[in-house]
Amino acid sequence: MRIYKKLTLLILTFQFLTVCCFSPIVHAESTIPSERPEQSAGFKGVYGPNYPMVQDSYFADDFGNILMIVNVLGMVNRPGQLVVPEDADLSTLITIAGGIREEGNPKKVMVIRKVPESNGTQAYKVDLNPFFEKGDRSTFVILKPNDTVVIPEKKGLSLALASQIISLVSGSLNSYWVLKQIK
Repeated sequence: MRIYKKLTLLILTFQFLTVCCFSPIVHAESTIPSERPEQSAGFKGVYGPNYPMVQDSYFADDFGNILMIVNVLGMVNRPGQLVVPEDADLSTLITIAGGIREEGNPKKVMVIRKVPESNGTQAYKVDLNPFFEKGDRSTFVILKPNDTVVIPEKKGLSLALASQIISLVSGSLNSYWVLKQIK
């Protein structure tokens, strides 16, 4: 009987540590408050109050900067709709979005247009590794208003998935043991 009590205590402790220690790490990125990017002398007034409701076109802020709205989804620190300068490229967009998270895959970035190009192309696959390794921007696609940039997740076992598996297994073992004790 003593061994069962010790085993139960060990399982409960393990579950507690899994939930308390791994959950904040796994979900920390969702609690990052959105911050405004640093403003340089050449680019001002990103957060003006007079932005248009129609997002499919360029517009100007109160300082005359030509801006556009671009969507960023996936493995970045601050996904969502971003207001960027008209000449923003993928590196600028990812910087404003807080950078690619560790589990993001920079090799398979997708740029998706709301309206297809004249040649019918609506989606572009971009490998950002040449840029990160050598500063090569030749693979970049010119961004247009209301483009959606998707940073996919790397395949494989992540800390989040490992934590979920451990929690499920330990919870199942604990439930099994409790049910066995009741019988």
